[in-house]
Amino acid sequence: MENSFENEYAEYYIDNGVVRFIYKQNLTIQLAGAMEIVSDRLQLQKGKAYPILCDIRGIIDISKDARRYLATEGSSLTKAVAFISDNPLSQILTDLYLLANMPPIPTKVVSNELEGMEFLSEFIE
Repeated sequence: MENSFENEYAEYYIDNGVVRFIYKQNLTIQLAGAMEIVSDRLQLQKGKAYPILCDIRGIIDISKDARRYLATEGSSLTKAVAFISDNPLSQILTDLYLLANMPPIPTKVVSNELEGMEFLSEFIE
């Protein structure tokens, strides 16, 4: 695994000091999927913490257990997260995630990549 990876859930890669996630379209995530996503991301990062830009517009549903796992275990080696959400469904899912799980790292919902990179810029080494 070099600087990019793809599985059935997302494409992710490291670019300019940021891990970028692009979730696939019409995606439903259960706990097993969340565990695979985190495991693959940690392998990609090779022990180094990064800020994460996460395009969640393709997610149509995510289970409560998956949200909880991503908020806790998914925060490993994560400096901050910006979620790109420009539609009502992904906004609702993100709001649920933030309210119910209170991630332990700086987290912001943004409407585009530029806004996300502005938020993450202070966390890039």
